Amino acid sequence: MRRSRKNLIITLTFTFILMTLLVIFTAKVVFRTAFSSVQELGDDKTTAITADLENYLETAKSVLWLTADTVDHMVEKGASIDEIIEYITKESTHTEERFDESYTGIYGVIHGTYVDGVGWVPPADYDPTKRDWYLTTVAGKGDVVIVSPYVDAQTGSVIISVGRALSDNRNALALDLTLDGVQEIVEKIQINGYGYGYIVNQDGMVIAHHDRTENGKNYAEMPEHRELFQKVLETDKGNFDTELNGEKCTVFVDEVMDQWHLVIVTKNSELFKAPTYLLFISILINLVVFLLISVFYLVGYSSERKFSARMEEMKENERKKDYEARVLKLEKSAADSANKAKSDFLADMSHEIRTPINAVLGMNEMILHESKEPSTLEYASNIKSAGTTLLSIINSILDFSKIEEGKMSLVPVEFRTADLITELENSISGRAREKGLEFRVEVDESTPSILLGDDVRISQVIMNLLTNAVKYTEKGYILFSVKNLGITDDKVRLLISVKDTGIGIHKEDINRLAVSFERVDEKKNRHIEGTGLGISIVTNLLTMMGSALKVTSEYGVGSDFSFELPVEVVDDSPVGDYKKAQKAHAGNEDDSVAMRAPRARILLTDDNEMNRKVASNLLKLFRIRPVLCSSGEETIQKMQQNTYDILFLDHMMPEMDGIETLDRLQQSSLIKGTKVIALTANAVVGAREQYMSVGFDDYLSKPISLQDLEKALRKYLPADVIEEVEAVKPAEETPTDNPSRNTADDDTPEKMESPAVDLSENTLESRTKDFSEDILEFPAEDHSEDILEFPAENVDAPLSWEEPSASSEDTASDKKLAECVKMGLDVKRGLTYCGDSKEFYLEILHDYGESAAEKSDQLNRFLKDGNLKDYEVVIHSIKSSSKTIGARELFEKARDLEDAAVKEDLDYIRANHEEFMTAYRELADQLG
Repeated sequence: MRRSRKNLIITLTFTFILMTLLVIFTAKVVFRTAFSSVQELGDDKTTAITADLENYLETAKSVLWLTADTVDHMVEKGASIDEIIEYITKESTHTEERFDESYTGIYGVIHGTYVDGVGWVPPADYDPTKRDWYLTTVAGKGDVVIVSPYVDAQTGSVIISVGRALSDNRNALALDLTLDGVQEIVEKIQINGYGYGYIVNQDGMVIAHHDRTENGKNYAEMPEHRELFQKVLETDKGNFDTELNGEKCTVFVDEVMDQWHLVIVTKNSELFKAPTYLLFISILINLVVFLLISVFYLVGYSSERKFSARMEEMKENERKKDYEARVLKLEKSAADSANKAKSDFLADMSHEIRTPINAVLGMNEMILHESKEPSTLEYASNIKSAGTTLLSIINSILDFSKIEEGKMSLVPVEFRTADLITELENSISGRAREKGLEFRVEVDESTPSILLGDDVRISQVIMNLLTNAVKYTEKGYILFSVKNLGITDDKVRLLISVKDTGIGIHKEDINRLAVSFERVDEKKNRHIEGTGLGISIVTNLLTMMGSALKVTSEYGVGSDFSFELPVEVVDDSPVGDYKKAQKAHAGNEDDSVAMRAPRARILLTDDNEMNRKVASNLLKLFRIRPVLCSSGEETIQKMQQNTYDILFLDHMMPEMDGIETLDRLQQSSLIKGTKVIALTANAVVGAREQYMSVGFDDYLSKPISLQDLEKALRKYLPADVIEEVEAVKPAEETPTDNPSRNTADDDTPEKMESPAVDLSENTLESRTKDFSEDILEFPAEDHSEDILEFPAENVDAPLSWEEPSASSEDTASDKKLAECVKMGLDVKRGLTYCGDSKEFYLEILHDYGESAAEKSDQLNRFLKDGNLKDYEVVIHSIKSSSKTIGARELFEKARDLEDAAVKEDLDYIRANHEEFMTAYRELADQLG
């Protein structure tokens, strides 16, 4: 502390010394600057006044010069005295009008006679040739001269004359000026409001003085002024210092027309008054600044002492906080690690368990369809019920893990409101009936018929609420309602509610509903199956959708779970009676071909041979023979050679992708009249707008569905090439109508009869078991892990694959398809993409296996070289092919690798590449 006080004293002393030096330096600068500026000001002032005086006298000289020239010319021409008097009288009057009363008129001597322009008649004894004005003028020998002041014989006033001798140097003219104008100028002389001025001639006579009593005095003859007058003559122009009446003064001098001297006298005390005041202010300011600095230092010193004490206290607190933070960080790290380990374990365990469960359920379905023993069927039904429950639990754990890891995403698609509600009703009504519950559905008929949203996630939320309602209700009813709260900005607000007459929830337990792995009233509900994740998943999904779950419940009476959901409207026409709407839509669905276009000119480009085969065979169902290309360069060549109605152009291709190819075609003007439709497996929301923004007319998602292909053909083919035919489903074909029995020269492709495979559409219950799927890549109703699971109401449906019999025409094909199901392939989906042709589907499977070796080598090479661009193209091709054959698991892995390639996430690719390649090669070997 002593050291700080010593530092303060040293700092203040040093500051005072600096301020003192600054004041001294400032004083010198101020005086030097002030002296210099005052001198410059004085010199400028004398120059300006001299200019005014000379201008005043120059005016008179100019007037006289012009008049003298004229009179001289008149004399040479022999003009009479009267004519000359008349002229100078006129000029005198004109001069007085133009100027002021200081000009008293023009007069002169012509041929020894006095002439006067103002009519003055001199006394009889007046001899102008002996007057000073005449003598001085004649002495000038034609130059304009200024005569020293004298007493005018006419007015008796002191005047000065301006005169000029004519060419004979005997005749002369003069112009008198009073000293009033000069006196007025002199009386105004000051510098900075101080000092005085006067004018003296070369002889010392005062012509004009600010003190009129001094006018006419001769300073050369006066002892008190003689020394000053001599300095004035010596200086001629400039300034000098002197002492007058005991005071120091500065005198400024300037010469006027080489005849007079202008003198300005200022006292130094007055002249430097402003700089002195400025210096005083400067000293005062510096003193105040020093005092303020001292105060600041003192205050700072005091604050520093307090701050030091506080800093010591804060450092101690900081050390405590740092220690506590480290402890918390270690605890958090341990908790995060444990939580991640838990999530990883749950996800890995769920995946591992789900695979054998799918096989168990699949084989159990075969038992249900093939066995005739009642006891066996009863056992199989119990297995199916327990297995379905187990699979639901596992899928919930998987969903929860994905939500925790932030991998859950919403993928909006168009869906029919009636279909969504009907599927929910079908999925839960059976369970409600089994418990003797009444299941009611109330749908606002004004609800829009077609919406855009993630229908699987919406169904998941509602299904969880409905399932819980059934679980926790022993008697009464379940009410599922949908209300339209209004449409704003193309979005409808739906109020969705699930009300039950179940056991209800204690008020204090409502906030615990969303806690993971926890169920309220555990003792009472221990017999009810479940993981306790349902409401947690619901709340997370609703948050992602911009909504929230509202719960009202009375213990022992029932509960009401509701939420408001904003959904984009595609078609605002009312849904009406949802059951009738759903039946009408279902009745209109027809997978058969209702048109042909044999004269259509189609060009199809895809680098994947299997994709080309699939698309080509689908087009042949419409009796269209497409021209096939495998690259962008080949497409450009074909377009240069021929014209086409439609160009189906794959987006992801090596070397030149679809967008680059389209750009080349546009630049070359090769697509006039040709509709260009993009083929892509990346059917994300907004894809159509993105493709159209770069020049495509539309896009189709791969694998191509027959319905979407027919819509595109109807929309973009010329009307004159389309031939309408009666739509006949494959099962209804007659022998004559069946294209497979046409002659060899018929260009219509073979179309297989309805396959023995009859994989019924999964119920919504099964659809919502695995909502981690990529909705835009696989249709929402498709779940590879549930392929073999049949709804309870379809127990008596035809067998998926019967054992070969003597009457079976497609026994070999059915056996192979059954083997494919055992491999985990979604055969039904694969057949859909192949126009329901078993032979073509098997051919595609063969091509898939054959191409695996080449594509595996390419992927390995591209990964080794770090060539992620080509890696992305190849993995995209495998992803599309896997989707086409129904290899769901491989499709998902390929999709994740493709996403990583797009994001240039080399670490992820290296970590997962080998696992994918192993599964890919295993499937290829099985297909081979």
